[in-house]
Amino acid sequence: MDRQNDSHLASTRDEKKSCGRDSPEDTRVPNSPDKVALKDTCTTPTNRSPQGSMTLNDLEIGQSANVSQRTSKSRIRRHFQDDVSKDWTDVLLLLCWFTTGFLDSTIFKAYGTFVSMQTGNTVLIGLGASNARSNEQPYRWAKSLTSLICFVTGCLFFSRCSRALGELRRSTLMISFLFQSLILLIAATVVQIGLVQGRLDRIINDIVWLQEIPIALLSFQAPGGTCGSRQLGFFETPTVVVTTMIYDFASDPKLFAPLRENPPRNRRFGGFVGMLVGAIAGGWVTTAMGHIHVTLWVAAAIKASIGLAWVVWPKKERTKQWGH
Repeated sequence: MDRQNDSHLASTRDEKKSCGRDSPEDTRVPNSPDKVALKDTCTTPTNRSPQGSMTLNDLEIGQSANVSQRTSKSRIRRHFQDDVSKDWTDVLLLLCWFTTGFLDSTIFKAYGTFVSMQTGNTVLIGLGASNARSNEQPYRWAKSLTSLICFVTGCLFFSRCSRALGELRRSTLMISFLFQSLILLIAATVVQIGLVQGRLDRIINDIVWLQEIPIALLSFQAPGGTCGSRQLGFFETPTVVVTTMIYDFASDPKLFAPLRENPPRNRRFGGFVGMLVGAIAGGWVTTAMGHIHVTLWVAAAIKASIGLAWVVWPKKERTKQWGH
């Protein structure tokens, strides 16, 4: 009987040694948190809860999920850093031509100035300087001067930003047109809430200095379309200038070539038609509504749709170089 008790005590001591309880650290106060933690660590695998265990399969699943998440982020980053394909992008520039005519006809009807066609503004500035006192609108030249200055500022802004960010990069084109849309939204909001008078029957002929706000905003964003045409390499369609484009169209040696043999001629003709249709639509909508805010909202929607189109536009296929 004593031998059995001795063997039982020896086996108990062996179990304690295996759990590390014969070490000096085992001299702790009974029922202390450290003691309880030590007891938990000494439980056998058969007594451990299945929910508290971490298997090798769980680790592999977690690692694969992290890798998949990093891969998705990298794929999205590469997507927006890709250069877009130029194929059919001239169709989007036709929308820019339409927007130019749409806005210019509206703003000229309301405030007597242009926001895109600076040739007309230059003439209005000259008329104001030469005949300011006898003119029925003695300060119309100030509106045109504001438009011209803001247009030049917009040219500097959009051209510098496009070069710095990458001219054909998807993210550059998307941000550019969405930013133009944002400016149009601000101008539409300013007119919609009544900060600037937008009703045709209440706009007076002489200048109201608050009218400079929408004129400045619209003129600043106008070069964005021209910058886009330059980025895409379509120099024959500047989206704002008609006079030079008409000359280039009429003087083209291949003016009467088949349709598919002269794409630049087709783009010039399409740009002219787009601007003419936009001017007709803008004048009709403004007259029918009696207010200019509708055309501003429509123009903002067009620019936003162009910006979102770049998100899904096909990327430029990279040609493999010799030896790669």
